[in-house]
Amino acid sequence: MTKRQQPDRACVLPGDPSWIQEAAYLEDALGLLGRATEVAKANGDADRYVLPDLTYRIAENTLGRIKDEVLAGGRPTVHLVVVQAFELDALWEVLNVLRRARDGEQGTAEIAELVEGFGQCFGPSRTAAAFAADLERALMVLTLDIPAVRDIATAFALHHAPGFGFDAAYEQLLAVWKAAGVTP
Repeated sequence: MTKRQQPDRACVLPGDPSWIQEAAYLEDALGLLGRATEVAKANGDADRYVLPDLTYRIAENTLGRIKDEVLAGGRPTVHLVVVQAFELDALWEVLNVLRRARDGEQGTAEIAELVEGFGQCFGPSRTAAAFAADLERALMVLTLDIPAVRDIATAFALHHAPGFGFDAAYEQLLAVWKAAGVTP
């Protein structure tokens, strides 16, 4: 499928907000990349940070919105959040750039330097590899597409589902989250 054919996604997210709190710094980092890209564009160097500033801003706002929704929702067993296709596209594009920066690919040295400089503000400090790994983990949660996710999302959308075995679906989902290193 092309990007334009991707549907919006109903995401079933862990009720424990630690998975998004651990990656909450990414919202600020992506905002920093967006602002740096705006400045570079204003100075005639629009390609300096690889992606357009809007892509970084969309990714920043998407993570922020999801974090705010999860944190405001209390601690249910799971959260249901709809993420628009263009938001997921932006997150994937940023992840690809962070992976390239992590791997030291040509044209990404500025990004690696910027995120690793920002990563020094944390204890322990974070490298470009950590930024990529944390965004990968968040995207894994957002894009997980197994029958249990679809069943739980459908049950939520219908406000009930006759004969639906929530416990069995939830156990499957827990196993996948745990295998991916996400605390449910």
